[in-house]
Amino acid sequence: MIAFLLTPIGRYVAIGVITLVAAYGIYSKIRANAVAEIEAAATTDVLRRTQNAIHAGDNVNVSSERLREPDGHSRD
Repeated sequence: MIAFLLTPIGRYVAIGVITLVAAYGIYSKIRANAVAEIEAAATTDVLRRTQNAIHAGDNVNVSSERLREPDGHSRD
């Protein structure tokens, strides 16, 4: 095997293999970072929506005096 790497063709094959391994490593790293970024954005969106729902629920006036007040929706 070492004798093959010492030949001119063997050197080109070794360079090609090293290049392919390096390219695959870079591709894998970029892909992993993109997946992590998308998951982080989705988690941030879910947390933002949850916080908005909590704040909307806390702002509701549930006093009994407002039971008969019109709420702007027509019901026939």
